[in-house]
Amino acid sequence: MGIMDFHSLSDYGIDPRSVDPREKTDHRSDSVPTRESSPLESITQYITAPREVFNPRARSDHNREQAGPDRTRTREHSLELPRERPIAPRRHRRERDPALGLQLRAEERQLLLEVGKFRVVAATDLEREIYKNNSGQFRHDLEFLKQHGLIERHVLNLRRDGAGDRIRRFDALTLTKDARKKLVLSGHVPEGQELYSGLVKPREAEHDAQIYRAYLKEAAEIERGGGRNIRVRLDFELKRQINRAVLQLRKADRTRDDQNLKQEVADRFDLKVQNHRIVLPDARLEYELDGGGGSSHVDIEVATSAYHRHHIASKVQAGFKLYISRGDIGRLGAGVTDDHDLMSEILDI
Repeated sequence: MGIMDFHSLSDYGIDPRSVDPREKTDHRSDSVPTRESSPLESITQYITAPREVFNPRARSDHNREQAGPDRTRTREHSLELPRERPIAPRRHRRERDPALGLQLRAEERQLLLEVGKFRVVAATDLEREIYKNNSGQFRHDLEFLKQHGLIERHVLNLRRDGAGDRIRRFDALTLTKDARKKLVLSGHVPEGQELYSGLVKPREAEHDAQIYRAYLKEAAEIERGGGRNIRVRLDFELKRQINRAVLQLRKADRTRDDQNLKQEVADRFDLKVQNHRIVLPDARLEYELDGGGGSSHVDIEVATSAYHRHHIASKVQAGFKLYISRGDIGRLGAGVTDDHDLMSEILDI
């Protein structure tokens, strides 16, 4: 059995001499009869009552019980209000790619394919199109691809109007030779799609990078019309195929007229001959028609402020869809801007 502790009045800060056991205390109204209090009752009146400790969880539960079902419905309704910020799309996990020898996210694989199809692409365009302007994820994935030797980054100068114009730069991305080789063997490249690597003409990189922007606009039009499985052929590929076809015809008949020979090749590739030359677009988009209706194509050309009137007119006459950046539109010569029929054929990117 435990030992019971006994306390004196001095333990509570009370002078024992000031307490008279015979003294009557009455803390109630006069209508209630008084009685003689015991020493224990006299002591307890000097002990401070315990303070209420604030507990948010307990207070919330108490309020919910007091409020009833109406308050509960209001609270639940407040939780269902739409968020101010849209929820970001779920980030894909990296999956093992045996051909590339590492794990890649779907966005990283798409980035590699897009860069390979167009040889050179501006980093800002890929950030906007593939990553929906999520710069943090884009920079993280780009650094990952660079560390594994799949992507090369080039800081290039934009064109200047004059010597006094300030130097502006942009980031251009290209595939490495190793990345191109591995992608071709990976099975991710659509059949017949050519891939390119390396930076061939740095001075033309700004123009070449804009082909991707024109492609995005034209591809959206194709898909709205029911086209699918779009394949990109750049002028590099078209020129190689045309030269090979011309060479074969010359070998077959060396006495044949050169102009007649070029016209046959141009007809074979659905192109035009102007001034004894076959006019080539910057890119040809080939696609399948909806419902098994065969295939079709559209040729696109990206103009710049350096294009003269006759140059633009020849591209339009060749049947090409002509695109130009908004910055270059303002720098076109008067010979182009004053020709309303010609300007109506130019689309901005």
